[in-house]
Amino acid sequence: MEQKRVLLGMSGGMDSSMSAVLLQQQGYEVIGATLQTHTDATDSSIIAAQKLAKERNIAHHLIDCRKEFEETVIQYFTDEYLNGRTPNPCIKCNETIKWKLLLELAQKLDCEFIATGHYVQKACVNGQYFIKKGEDPNKDQSYFLWNLSQKVISKALFPLGALHKEEVRQLARQLGYGEIADKKESMGVCFLAGTDYRHYLTNLLSEDHPAFSPGEVIDEQKNVLGHHDGFPFYTIGQRRGIEGVAKGKCVIAIKPETKQLIAGEKDSLNTKSLTLKDFSICKDEYLWKNKKLFIRIRGLDSVPGYWGHINIINHQLHIDFDEKVWAITPGQSIVIYTNDMIIAGGIV
Repeated sequence: MEQKRVLLGMSGGMDSSMSAVLLQQQGYEVIGATLQTHTDATDSSIIAAQKLAKERNIAHHLIDCRKEFEETVIQYFTDEYLNGRTPNPCIKCNETIKWKLLLELAQKLDCEFIATGHYVQKACVNGQYFIKKGEDPNKDQSYFLWNLSQKVISKALFPLGALHKEEVRQLARQLGYGEIADKKESMGVCFLAGTDYRHYLTNLLSEDHPAFSPGEVIDEQKNVLGHHDGFPFYTIGQRRGIEGVAKGKCVIAIKPETKQLIAGEKDSLNTKSLTLKDFSICKDEYLWKNKKLFIRIRGLDSVPGYWGHINIINHQLHIDFDEKVWAITPGQSIVIYTNDMIIAGGIV
């Protein structure tokens, strides 16, 4: 019987490496692909992926997409901050770079499936595919995949979705990959490499960029409270590092056109409703209409989800939360679940 061929995105880390092992154990012919997004070919992650592929007898492809990544993801990242918004670059990359290029290569190589090491699952209901939360609540990455197309999800395999992180780590050790298992996990935005986004923006745009010039901090009555050193360095809800802001007050709005930060009472950022113009939603209304749904406003483990209801009114997605939600931030994603499946998502 001919093996089914799968293209696996390989980052060189434990999760994608163990995904390769599990897929081979399940009888797939695995072909590896690593995206070169912002480093040269001697990057340690690329070398680690190539090494693992060689050890597992996996054909490996390096996709040099640095130009596309810079023009799409990094440009988006920069533009959002310059427009007073807070971006989700990983979500942008998943939609426009990572899965797009993996799908194109999979088609060229006659691969029936595409796989990654994400801790998510997928489900099929009435012929429609859904991203579903991973079994490990501490590692679930579904929030970042809300905007994948049906074409992509239908071909996606997630070997780690039903496992906990510690189970994957134990597997790595059992198979002699202790070095990979003990490797420090990369967190945050890949191209920031652990640095603060403010330093990255300054280096990218230069210190004398107009957006980084001082501006006013004003209250809601337009009284000047103090000054800041560049509006892209601040986010909604921030209090630290802002001159003249009294206790209990924080940034409640960013005005890039006037380079002003508006400070107000922390409680003024509480809301029980939200309207999204930029969104997608599953076609089967019975999965969400008049149902209590789980809603995530950020992908961080430290930010809890909320319960609420949604409706479509005048081609916009209206969300009503069951409780007050604090500091919903322009540019961030809102992701909506039923039965642990993503049925809608959008950009604030």
